[in-house]
Order: sequence, then structure tokens, then C-alpha cells
Amino acid sequence: ISRPLLPRHGLSTCCAIPACSDAPGRRPAAFGAALGGLFPSVAHGQGTVRLQQVIAEKGLEDYRLDEYEAMRDDAPRTLKYEAAVRRRLAGSKDTQTAVDIGTGPFALLAVIAARAGARKVYAIEKNPAVAALARKAVASAQLEQKIEVIEGDSMRVQLPERVDFVVSELIGSIAKQEGVQRIIDDASKRFLKNGSSTGAGSCPQMIPARVQTYIAPVSYAYHPLLKVKPENLRPVRLDSESKEISFLSEPALLEDFDYCSPSGSGGEENKQFVFKLPAQATSSATMFSGFAMWCRVIMDDVDIIEVRGTRSHWTYVVALMDTKPTSVKVPSEIRLTSRIQPFADPVQYTFEADVTPA
Repeated sequence: ISRPLLPRHGLSTCCAIPACSDAPGRRPAAFGAALGGLFPSVAHGQGTVRLQQVIAEKGLEDYRLDEYEAMRDDAPRTLKYEAAVRRRLAGSKDTQTAVDIGTGPFALLAVIAARAGARKVYAIEKNPAVAALARKAVASAQLEQKIEVIEGDSMRVQLPERVDFVVSELIGSIAKQEGVQRIIDDASKRFLKNGSSTGAGSCPQMIPARVQTYIAPVSYAYHPLLKVKPENLRPVRLDSESKEISFLSEPALLEDFDYCSPSGSGGEENKQFVFKLPAQATSSATMFSGFAMWCRVIMDDVDIIEVRGTRSHWTYVVALMDTKPTSVKVPSEIRLTSRIQPFADPVQYTFEADVTPA
């Protein structure tokens, strides 16, 4: 099948230059009518410039079939998911139950769990067309007795029974952007057996155990070529091995979501960062485009999926802070204030950066 499962609505995020194709793997965002990708503003202070952006993207769950295939064929991701599921089910053949939230057209994680020895797996998929494909995949794998595909939103459906663990892949390139916190918070309350903690590792109820987002100031090579109005500025998604961005400072931890304590991650998050821009041998200034973000997935106590600089279906998401790059003095500091609203729909990220122009 080469056609999309569903039409994509709104605008798609591309590389923002002519003749550039969508980044591979995790799909570009589709924007809603009311909310664009970025809302820029610029303010000037004493010797500094304040740049503000808001990212609030809708339609992040509208996958095409080729994007599902890219996720399935992302070997580090899929093999580490399989290994974590096998470790979780080791020594408990045909006794443990699981739920796979967002099973996709291949019911991939559900099939992995069933083949690894789960007694029963409930595979939830809210897209009717995708759920129909998942049922075909389960039948093709001859696992109809072990896997039950449940069509609907995971926050609204009921399971026939509570389960021993949850396996899911609800992770955006900005980790919590697809609403994983509210989904897992709901699943931990309604789907898990009370006191369900059997199995190896420190977080046996959830696969993965943790997901993080890192952030760093960058210069984007094609930023000077952009011809876009401020109201149309949107995040740029780039391959995780892209050479089109240059990192200006060491990264910092923006998000750290613990699946086994989703309520403990709290609601609105406010953080402050100071990124130090080192001196350069040949110039007293550098071009600042915005902030690159990428995820890091802790599967369990054994495996971690690193995205930065590796081949992955997850991408860099670059929040451009203005329509053109800002020439900033070096050495200097970029001070960033971030606000994350994980229970908003869509999840909203607000960034305010103070920079010293050259």
C-alpha cells in the first residue's frame, strides 16, 4: 500500500526551503485552523533582545502508512522495544496480560508481547482505518486468540480486565508533545492491576519507563533564506543526523517524564536555562536561529534509545525564534525560560529567550 491511510489536513512542516521534502520517519505536524505552529514576538531590553515563540501543534497522531513503516523499520527502536518486552515477560509464560496503546496498522508491539509469552494483549487504536489493518495483521500472525484489537480512544475505552503492564509508543520528537502524559496518567489509573509490580526492573508496569527531551540553541543553515511572515513561521523538522544545524552550546534537559509516576510529573512546568556561547577564533558574533529539541527514550534498566546524531525515525524539532537569524555576541549567554502545559490540547510549549545582539 503506497497511498496515505487518511488525508492530512492543514499545513505540513517541511524543511522550509524550496524543493525540500519532509523529514523521514516521524511525520511532520498538521496544523489546526485556530493554532499555528509558532507565535513569534520580539521585545528589546537594555542591551538584550527578547524573543518569544509558542509551539502548539495539532494533528500529530495523523500518521501515513509510510510513516508507520519508518517506525517499524527503525531497528534500534523496534529491537529495543522487543528486548524490553522479552525481559518483562521472562519466566512468566502465558500468565501476564498487557495493553498496547496506539497499536498502529501492524499491531507491532502487541504481536511482540504475544509472541514473547503474554497470555492476553489488548491492542487499542482510535483510528478506525488503522484498527482494521491491525486486525488483519493479528490474523496474519495467527494470534487472534491472544490479541484483541479495541477500536477507540484509550482515554474512553474500557478493557475487559486490568492488566499487568502497559506497552506504548506515544513519544513525539518533542517527547510529551503527542499527549503521552495525560494518556499514561489515565492508563495507570484505569488499566493496571492494583499494586501491579511483578517483573524485572524498577518500572515493570510500563514500557518504556521514561522519556526525556533535550534542548540546545542552534544555527540553522537555511534560516537566512526563509521568506515567511511571522504569523506563518513554524517549527522545522530535520533528520536526526542532519548537518543543517550547528549546536551553539551544550544541551540541557527540558522534559523528563516518568511513566511509572505520571502524576508525579505534575502539570504546568516552568524552567530557566543559561546556555553559554563560547568565544570563536575567527569572529566576535554567531548566528542564532532558535532551539533544537530531540527525545531520548529509557526503555528499562538495561536499554536506552539515543536519537541525537543517530539514524532514527524521530527528528530534531527546531523552534525558530524569528523569521531571520539573530546575530549574537560571543562569548555571551542565551537565557531561556520555558513553560510546558502537558495537559493542554494540543500540548503547548512557550519559549522566551534573552540574547545579546552583536
